[in-house]
Amino acid sequence: MTLDPQADIGRRAWLPCPNCYHTGPLYLLDFDINLVWVQCGNCLRRWWHDTGVGHRKHPEYLFDVA
Repeated sequence: MTLDPQADIGRRAWLPCPNCYHTGPLYLLDFDINLVWVQCGNCLRRWWHDTGVGHRKHPEYLFDVA
């Protein structure tokens, strides 16, 4: 896996990575209401993180996965 083309050093989120437990900043790729799409710069894993703020939405309702 490679770093996402949308990864920008200026857009970061401070969350722990559930895969490698890296506690540094993660690349903020996208967001929608209470969800943030992030990528770990250490292990390169990408995932949606629910911040718990606002109305609950889940990624499967946001995008049509083919």
